[in-house]
Amino acid sequence: MFEFGYDNYMQHAFPMDELDPIHCTGRGPDRLNPANININDALGDYMLTLVDALPTLAIMGNASEFRRAVRLVVAHLSFDNKNSTIQVFEATIRMLGGLLSTHLLLVDETQPFGNMKFNDYNGELLHLAHDLAVRLLEAFTSRSTLPYPRVNLRDGLPVDSYNHTCTSGAGTLLLDFATLSRLLNDPVYERLARKAMQTIFSLRNLETGLVGNELNVETGEWLGQMSGLGAGIDSYLEYLLKGYLLFGDRRDYDMYEQLTNSIKQHLKRG
Repeated sequence: MFEFGYDNYMQHAFPMDELDPIHCTGRGPDRLNPANININDALGDYMLTLVDALPTLAIMGNASEFRRAVRLVVAHLSFDNKNSTIQVFEATIRMLGGLLSTHLLLVDETQPFGNMKFNDYNGELLHLAHDLAVRLLEAFTSRSTLPYPRVNLRDGLPVDSYNHTCTSGAGTLLLDFATLSRLLNDPVYERLARKAMQTIFSLRNLETGLVGNELNVETGEWLGQMSGLGAGIDSYLEYLLKGYLLFGDRRDYDMYEQLTNSIKQHLKRG
């Protein structure tokens, strides 16, 4: 299934963001309709599918295509002059995560997927990840320390930016931001991601111990008071646990444990 999807993307859609399967053509941001966030939140005119697929090529053991694809990204990917307003959450977990994961596969002697190295790699993916993250930092300008949901890759925070975000959108940045901080020896990215996660935790309902699903990034007020395990909340819980497993900070696990205990207590049964 992966090979079928990947091969058809490369044949019919590269270097655009994704393959439109109905028309068998490439698809990028919807420039004619900026309000089409179903498309524009994810597609930034930056070869999304290829970057997202790089680590999977390594996991699949296709070293030759992995190296070829890395070279294509290095040769063609740039975030300069991209008038694309993208969702911080999507860009972080797919673009930033793809670039950082692939960089680690190329430089980490202990990775388990075989030799993926090639001689002319000089850390270009890490430089691209740094460039993208600098642009994403524009989101962290609210009074509450929660990130705005979207930034423009060229112009920064949109003048008509929404001031509401879902819990997952603000609280699912730690793995990628902290990995970048440690690779660059620059704490700012990890500090901002951690602050957002801790702010969400501090706003949980004092009676139930649960978090809602939508926040005002300026005031920190809950706009959506429904709680659950589905979209809008799920990956916040996921990243608290994964953050602890990857970085060993006990604070992450303590927040995860308190939230999951509250969830178990209030689960609807029957």
